[in-house]
Amino acid sequence: MRKLLLYISLLALPTGLFADNDTQHLQEQLDLLLSHQTAHIKRKNETINRIKKGLLTEEKTLKRLQTYDLLYQEYYVFQFDSAMIYLDKGITLAEKTANTYYYNNNLIHKAELLSIGGLYGEAIETMSLVDTTALDNTQKFDFYFSIFRIHTYWADFCNDQKYAPIHREKAKQALIKAMDYCDETAKTYEYYYGEYCVFVLNDPKKARLHYLKAIHQLPSHSRFFAMACFALSGSYANEGRTDQQEKYLLLSSIADAENCTMENYALQTLAMYIFEHDKNRIDRAQEYIQKSLEDARFYNNRLRIIEISNKLPVIVNSYQQTLNTRNRVQMIAIIAISLLLIFLLVAITYIVKQTKRLRLQQRELQKNNDSLSELNTRQKGLNTQLHKLNALLIDTNRKREGLAKLYIDLCAKYITRLKQQQTLVKRKIKANQTSELLSQLSSGRLSEEDAATFLSRFDKAFLDLYPTFTKELNALLKADCQIKNTHSNELTTDQRIMALIRLGVKESAEIADLLFYSPQTIYNYRSALKAKAIDKTNFEAEVSKLCSVIGND
Repeated sequence: MRKLLLYISLLALPTGLFADNDTQHLQEQLDLLLSHQTAHIKRKNETINRIKKGLLTEEKTLKRLQTYDLLYQEYYVFQFDSAMIYLDKGITLAEKTANTYYYNNNLIHKAELLSIGGLYGEAIETMSLVDTTALDNTQKFDFYFSIFRIHTYWADFCNDQKYAPIHREKAKQALIKAMDYCDETAKTYEYYYGEYCVFVLNDPKKARLHYLKAIHQLPSHSRFFAMACFALSGSYANEGRTDQQEKYLLLSSIADAENCTMENYALQTLAMYIFEHDKNRIDRAQEYIQKSLEDARFYNNRLRIIEISNKLPVIVNSYQQTLNTRNRVQMIAIIAISLLLIFLLVAITYIVKQTKRLRLQQRELQKNNDSLSELNTRQKGLNTQLHKLNALLIDTNRKREGLAKLYIDLCAKYITRLKQQQTLVKRKIKANQTSELLSQLSSGRLSEEDAATFLSRFDKAFLDLYPTFTKELNALLKADCQIKNTHSNELTTDQRIMALIRLGVKESAEIADLLFYSPQTIYNYRSALKAKAIDKTNFEAEVSKLCSVIGND
């Protein structure tokens, strides 16, 4: 009668949790969560880091113990090694400060964590360190339930006729003791009582009722919700109700993914279920078992890694066989289609043979016309390029002739000036006017005027020939040392020196004569400018290469 009333009460509970969630919808939900796992892990780490920050400034022992415990809870199903670190920290601090509560609490948690990692003997040894006389009711429940889990895991690991029954009996006795201290008002009570029904009462149907009640009371993203769904999946599997088995495996896997549980068993079980029941989804089974292996490595559960590694080859081999089968079918289809196409091509070729000949001639004629047209177009393009090159060459020659004319004019003036001075000298000497002669020869006014005229004409002629010279020269100088021109058609002394170097005048004495300076002055200018260069060693060599394309604006 009690069972009947409990079942009726379950039916009366809200069922909206599953009403709209068919297998396909749950499948899509799980795949979406797995595809965004990186984001879930990031949020998990952000939460953990916020908790850790409190340890940096916290000096109170109790608060630090509470924070260590909180970090263990966060890492418990997330990262094995990190969870163990904070358990050990908590044990050390609790022992140092004689805090019996947290010392025993951390030992219990450590033992359970060791059992998850397959270290069952070490787990039992750790439990022996717990002072049971100092435990409150909650801790007593945790103590005996942890022993129950240790021996349950140990029995599953043995899976034999000799040792497995021994560990199952120890697990049973521990669970009986644990339930004496279980809080019946807690939301997790129904899950624990479901475990009691399975392992003590051996009543799977009654257990199912309590598991169902548990998942209606627990948050859908909680660890206990995932465990209750996993237990329900196993319960339905024993009855051969595969639709319900898959449904609750999916719900358990979804809860694990939402909770960022890396120590998950549901996903690999789901992979094996798909592998055994639906060969058409073997690719998904392969994805899930591979994902389970990645999670186990992330968690660093060595036992789980070995467990999954044993299952992985079976699924992978089957997946490969399925792919091979698909490939063979596709190959047969391709061959059949190819043969059909060949037959059709032969038939079409026979029918249109005569027509093809005529069209071939027309195409050949059109091809010749197109080739001729293309050649004409290319010829026009080449002619245009030739005209441009000729124009550029003419312009370049004009500019060079301008520069050459400048030097010819300079030479003519110097020859005229020399003749004039020679005549003057003779006349003055004959008239015995040496003082006046020296005075006239010492006057530099006319020479300065000529020099200014020459430099102006030189600047214009050079920039006409090399319009980009000043810009390219600045590119060789440091950013804060670049030369600024007052007038666009006028060079500075520095630039004129470099311009002459560009023209091939390398000796300072020659440059000095052309620019009306002393050789030492020219040397000083060159040294100062070289110091401003980006590459001091090769500066003047680089100057000689400037404006390689003449007259290109």
